[in-house]
Amino acid sequence: MKKYWRTIVISLVIVATISTYYIQGAMSSKNDVTFKFKTTSGNKEEIENLALQASYKNGDIYHPLYISKDGSTNPRSRFIIEDLIADPVPMEFEKYIQDYRKFMRGKVFDPSYYFEDDARLIYTDFSVKNRQVLTLQIDILDKQTKDSTSFEITTPTQANISWIQVNDVFVKNGEIKILVTSYLYNDEEELHVYTINENKKELEVDSIIAKSEPGMSSIRIYNDSNKIQNEDYYLYKVDKYKNKSEDAESEIISSQAYLHNNLNNEVEEIDIANKLKSEMNSMILHGGEVFIPVHSANGLELNRYNIKKKQWGEPLHFNYPTKANNEEEPFLQLTDSKLYLVNRISDGYSLFIGDLRTGKSLYEGKIIDENRENLNKDYSLTIDQIYSIY
Repeated sequence: MKKYWRTIVISLVIVATISTYYIQGAMSSKNDVTFKFKTTSGNKEEIENLALQASYKNGDIYHPLYISKDGSTNPRSRFIIEDLIADPVPMEFEKYIQDYRKFMRGKVFDPSYYFEDDARLIYTDFSVKNRQVLTLQIDILDKQTKDSTSFEITTPTQANISWIQVNDVFVKNGEIKILVTSYLYNDEEELHVYTINENKKELEVDSIIAKSEPGMSSIRIYNDSNKIQNEDYYLYKVDKYKNKSEDAESEIISSQAYLHNNLNNEVEEIDIANKLKSEMNSMILHGGEVFIPVHSANGLELNRYNIKKKQWGEPLHFNYPTKANNEEEPFLQLTDSKLYLVNRISDGYSLFIGDLRTGKSLYEGKIIDENRENLNKDYSLTIDQIYSIY
């Protein structure tokens, strides 16, 4: 009898799940809201292959969507149950799941864990056992044959680690370098670069490039967390406090930015002018430069530091529509020597594309909402990432 009851319960769960899926689909269709680009000036080819991964908040609910020149679509997971219980798969992983389903099974969909070139896709992950034993799992996929190899490295740690965050992966000349933040049980943080010999499958070097003291300092990383390809440098900042507190705004005594060179393992301090110190939280590493954007009523001043020359160049100036309020900060992304900026304006959101080489505007337009009757007056649009799709 228990066997039959179990079958009945499972059947009811399946029916309820499928029913909920179609009910939600019908409600979503009825209350659908779409967004699209409206060109103001510039070259329309700049948005030909552009896709914005975003979400809009209507009331207390966030709705994920992709926006392109053809309008907006609601991203869906590939399985019904996943669609009900999981967040939508990030856009850059949809092709991986489609082409390398077996390899991607059970992995974290976070670009920081991966490296990719024309031949391979590499995944790294850490785990900690009994606070003292660190295990690194590395999976390597041959993209042509779709064959994969895996190996583990287990090593004792020097501290009681609560958990580990993988921040970036760099691969070159048979070495895999992984930028990792270790969070310790005594509230300290350590920023490590683990160097793995791929052929020997051994840990060669564990370098601690920064440490924070509880209540006295903190570490922040500025590498693009959505970039899977190599970056020659790791950019990070160490803040020191007079009296760090979770209940009140802490007074910062000093802020210092550093670059770790992955090619020679050297660390360089960046000399930042006092007028830019307050803007350091907006630092961006792109190619061989560090950028610090400063927004004003007149647009954007993009300050830039040349890493090889070790000097600051003339800032770039871009004019774009001023923001409608101070509650929504502009979204800014640097990709392929271009500046992408989405900003809240009085009648929606503006989209600006500029050239980092010339400082000139390439495209200006708006992201306009259709079916406005289905939106609250105080709705907001959040951009997570901008992609070029081909």
